[in-house]
Amino acid sequence: MRSSSMVLWRLLFVTLFDATSAATVCAQLPPPFDFSRIDQEMFEFVGQVKNLPPAGPGLPATSVQYGYLSHVNGLSDDAIYAPGVPQNEASALLTFYNDSVTEKVTNHGSLKIVIREGTTTVYYNPVPSGDLTTPNPDSFRHGTAVLTTNWRHQVIFDTNPSPNAGDPPRTNLFFVAWWHTITSSSQFALGEQTISLGRVGHTFRQYLVGGVDFTGKVNGKFAGYTTSFDPAVRVSTQD
Repeated sequence: MRSSSMVLWRLLFVTLFDATSAATVCAQLPPPFDFSRIDQEMFEFVGQVKNLPPAGPGLPATSVQYGYLSHVNGLSDDAIYAPGVPQNEASALLTFYNDSVTEKVTNHGSLKIVIREGTTTVYYNPVPSGDLTTPNPDSFRHGTAVLTTNWRHQVIFDTNPSPNAGDPPRTNLFFVAWWHTITSSSQFALGEQTISLGRVGHTFRQYLVGGVDFTGKVNGKFAGYTTSFDPAVRVSTQD
């Protein structure tokens, strides 16, 4: 009987210990995230890139990327283009211009990986004049700066020729991922609404696919989208 009693007490102790431990672990776990409020699309964009060699010995290579916002979450497309004309860079009210320096280039088989760091400025220009054809990069930094960021990005592309005769040509596509931190944000009037594209200190991600420009005017043309990983970074509108 004594042996049986000891076994029962030990089982009871183990059961209580496991229950207490489980409760402690559950209490330490964070509440579940509301995934419907994060990873939200912010805007879509179209643009192109021009890479430049170092300006002198010991200086890094540089790159500029510029274009326009083709869609903004929370706004109709008609609201972000001049009325009565085709919706393209020449009629876009919101444009962007990026300055950057190349930090590192890594060759990995047929892939080339480029790391850059830089800044983005988004402009609101009520008299749009973007020009991707000539091209005129400065035409995308007219107007009022309404959002600025610091960022780092990774470019992955394949420019090496195939070592095997008869292989099809490379696609000449490149893929880029950005990590942005908002450094300034200003409200601006768009029709009867007041718009804010983000909040200082918040972050978002940017992704694009691009192709080599065989005309040689620029290095590549691209399109993509951005997503916010902070539910507070959203387009807000107020009448």
